[in-house]
Amino acid sequence: MIIDFWEGGSDLYGWSLGSECVDRVPIFLRGDCCPLFSGSLREVDVEVAVEGPESGVARKLGDVSTSVVGYSGRLFVPERPACAYYRELLRRSRAAKIFSPITGIDLEARIVRTYHCDVEYEELVNTLPLHYFLTKSRLSGLSEHLDYVPAYALTLVSGTPLKDYTKVFVGHRGYSVGYVVSYGGYAAGKLVYAIVPLVEKSLRAEIESRTVAELKRLKLVEGPVKLARSFFIKYFIMRGDVEEIRKTLQSRGVVLAGKYGTWSEASLCDICQ
Repeated sequence: MIIDFWEGGSDLYGWSLGSECVDRVPIFLRGDCCPLFSGSLREVDVEVAVEGPESGVARKLGDVSTSVVGYSGRLFVPERPACAYYRELLRRSRAAKIFSPITGIDLEARIVRTYHCDVEYEELVNTLPLHYFLTKSRLSGLSEHLDYVPAYALTLVSGTPLKDYTKVFVGHRGYSVGYVVSYGGYAAGKLVYAIVPLVEKSLRAEIESRTVAELKRLKLVEGPVKLARSFFIKYFIMRGDVEEIRKTLQSRGVVLAGKYGTWSEASLCDICQ
């Protein structure tokens, strides 16, 4: 049984655009490692550039050389948007599904409580953000060991001088945007992703307009923006030792899985394997 508070169940669900979908985040893999894409991958050359001092990039994003954000060189991308494969997987799944806000998780009684019903379990595989899971399980004390930095992700279609599959890390002071990816072409323009780590508090409405202005000032986007979608990533950079938490949950029938569930820097290859 699949229980989730969001029908999409993952960032991989993408944005709906008519009968098609657009990925919320850029998808790069180190190899043909994920059954989700059924071998339908193509190899591309991902270039990386840095605008401004590297110390500024590290202040916003940490050490990108050791994270999935910094992957470059010969990588693989799906032939179609990743969201198309993920949605097809959801349709094929025969598991019972409950999409309802989770009100609490009783680890002693082994019950997940939602607005609509209570679900008993023998084993619970958690892919929800670990910090969120602990608060719902009345283990907020353990969640104090975890730290995180949220981010704002903007997806847009516009003109850009960047080649397809180019990453630009921005270290200039006074710029909120952390990195930009030119991902591929559409009839209306190129697909561009911008990630803004929220190291400072800002109103969400201000962030979108400010990010577009910064992209134009950096000459990474040109002309009118023909499509814009955005979402808030609460757990963008995750820090903290989870070994004690893992042992505590394992003794209560909970297995941690996925990037957010294991609270780790994990690529799609890591998760699929």
